[in-house]
Amino acid sequence: MISLAPQSGVIHLVSVPSAMPNAHSLGRIVPAMLCAKALEHGHTPPGRVILIGDSSCESQAKLLGLDWDLRLAPPIGEPRLLRRKIKKLTKDASRVICWNDELAELLPGIQANLNLMSTLPSQAPAYVSKRVDILAFEPGDRDHWIDRGNSVTLDTLLPPLLDNIADSSRSISRSTMGIEPKTMCIGALADRPSDVDARELAFLLGLLNASGYNLTGIVPETASHLAAARRHHRGLGSRFHLLVASDPITTLLPAFDALIHPCFDGSGSSMLIERMCENADVPVLRLNQTTRAGLSRAPGVAGPIIEQLDEMIANSPDPLEPTHA
Repeated sequence: MISLAPQSGVIHLVSVPSAMPNAHSLGRIVPAMLCAKALEHGHTPPGRVILIGDSSCESQAKLLGLDWDLRLAPPIGEPRLLRRKIKKLTKDASRVICWNDELAELLPGIQANLNLMSTLPSQAPAYVSKRVDILAFEPGDRDHWIDRGNSVTLDTLLPPLLDNIADSSRSISRSTMGIEPKTMCIGALADRPSDVDARELAFLLGLLNASGYNLTGIVPETASHLAAARRHHRGLGSRFHLLVASDPITTLLPAFDALIHPCFDGSGSSMLIERMCENADVPVLRLNQTTRAGLSRAPGVAGPIIEQLDEMIANSPDPLEPTHA
């Protein structure tokens, strides 16, 4: 990538998930894809893109369709430690657009016009200057910012850019991924892949397998407790397949029959990533039990999922009959 020198114009700040196992993942999938698609379709001013993250973020950015001009690695994973360098790089910029709430802590001290594309406001710093023009994509996120005393605009232009994301996906073959015919392929979905608990997914897949489903499960390589998931898988006699994906789950959509979303929180981040998958004809099953979301309440979550899987099987043009049916 070409080097970035301080200059006038527009600068985009964006981060993508790390591809390093056990690494703290600063970035998320949705901001990177929104930035890439907005630039591609001319819905945001063109300019220099600064990618914030470790070296593995470069491969992930390419897979997500994002081009960049300079990558900066935050010392000890803390973006705030890049503040002085970012201020220098943007000193002649007319506008700085920040695509990750997590990176909003880089904005103080920048004299340019400032925009924050907010998809997960809970990850933003406690204080965001009133100088920052905030765009949100869901009413709940808008209300979050209003409650904090910030003015915010609800944007409806950018979300449709993710509707036809499957049209630009790489050609994916289930057979080359080692997924057997007549197998239901289920993955775990999260905007930040490290939020997925692989151990809990393996436990849930074991319950579904015991209910009679022929399954293949796919978890992100950066999911937490991956070693424990593999031990649990072996302990069950490996009666279902458990695959580990190094690529973003959203680039593998054609392989899935369904995706499980264990950490849905109603934010733009969660809504947009679900919208992306469902518009690619991959149903998303949310896991929410009482006051606690996630897989950790299995087997309590298994019952509703079994009902949904049975409905999917019944409506499939090439039905995959579970043995319990």
